[in-house]
Amino acid sequence: MPSDALFRSLTEDAIAFVVTIASDFTVGYANPALGALVGHDPATLVGRSIVDFLHPDDLERALLAVSGWGKWGAPAGATSFRVLLADGSYAEYDVTAATVTDGDADYFAVYGVPGGYQHATEAVLSHLLTSTDRADALRPVLDVFDWAPNDAQIAIAWFEPGVGHRFVSTGVPGELTGASRAPGEPWATVRSTLESVHDVGMHTLDAAHLELARAHGRGNVWVVPVVDATSDVPALITVWTRVDGPPPIGHTYGMNVATTYVDLILRWYHQAALLDAAARTDALTGLANRRAFFEALDAEQSGGALLFCDLDGFKPINDERGHHVGDEVLRQVADRLRAGVRGADVVARTGGDEFVVLTRGVSPERAAELADRLARAIGEPFDVDGSSVHVTLSVGLAHSDAPLTEATLAEADRALLAVKATRRGPGRT
Repeated sequence: MPSDALFRSLTEDAIAFVVTIASDFTVGYANPALGALVGHDPATLVGRSIVDFLHPDDLERALLAVSGWGKWGAPAGATSFRVLLADGSYAEYDVTAATVTDGDADYFAVYGVPGGYQHATEAVLSHLLTSTDRADALRPVLDVFDWAPNDAQIAIAWFEPGVGHRFVSTGVPGELTGASRAPGEPWATVRSTLESVHDVGMHTLDAAHLELARAHGRGNVWVVPVVDATSDVPALITVWTRVDGPPPIGHTYGMNVATTYVDLILRWYHQAALLDAAARTDALTGLANRRAFFEALDAEQSGGALLFCDLDGFKPINDERGHHVGDEVLRQVADRLRAGVRGADVVARTGGDEFVVLTRGVSPERAAELADRLARAIGEPFDVDGSSVHVTLSVGLAHSDAPLTEATLAEADRALLAVKATRRGPGRT
């Protein structure tokens, strides 16, 4: 039979807080851990109402649980409550409840540890659904670790195509997150092997990172990779614990949750990017579509030229040889237009056999040369299923030294109509 001393030690020496609550919502007992966690002397809490120490938004749930305890027993499962700290702020704790007895009477007991995993989950999902930036979505993931009470530091690093290396952290600098093309050790090893490194004593760190880690009071490190479908570079989760502190492996639960969240968030943004690209891409030709073109035009801040392009002789191809031949001609036209412009220029299919080119920073002469070059390229025969197909290109040109606008586009459209009016010949539309 365990001794009374052991029973007392189970409560008095626990790292979780233990509180008993009477039917009138007053505290009957509070163990030392409560004082250490919330900053109040446990002796001063006895006899006071829990109303004084719970966040107003959480109070109704707590009072319902305690008031229903006598009839239905302690609530099953875990939940979280925000508790008033001695400094006036609130901290979230994950709690469970039970019915306990001293042999003469039953009591409602609450056990709590710092946490807020439920809150962190809600924050992650909320940011994931509302944010357009990976950093905003990943930042709440840091809170699934029990880092603050243990003086730990957490970082998540990833590579974002078109942007570069990025990170979020609870305080460590970027050099200690792996957010670099050449991250140093142990992050380089984790990236290349996709195996985690758990280093108690920081023996795997190179000299520069070892010095920096010591300057920040760090003594142990744990780096875990998360494969990123959007990049050849895996994301990295790094846990730092203090000098002479516990090994980082003690954060296993938080790491398991974090890797799941990071994987989910990176996949979400990858799929969102694919959907966004599809919404702005012409499915037949792979060019920008009408929506993408007008977004680019609305955002334009420089002068240049707009080339409104239309195929001559295209309708008879569809009518006489079938739409599959017409579609292949449109794809090849798109390829030639794309090959004939600069990488920064925008080529869009705005409908049917109409295309628009937005070219920035060119003179009227260079714009005219581009229009002529594209017309010559399209005028060359197309090979479709082994037979030669011919179309020509009419181009309406509008130039502006001021930022390009829809007014410039209207001017290019009028120029196109004028060009087509001068073109005559059988089979042309």
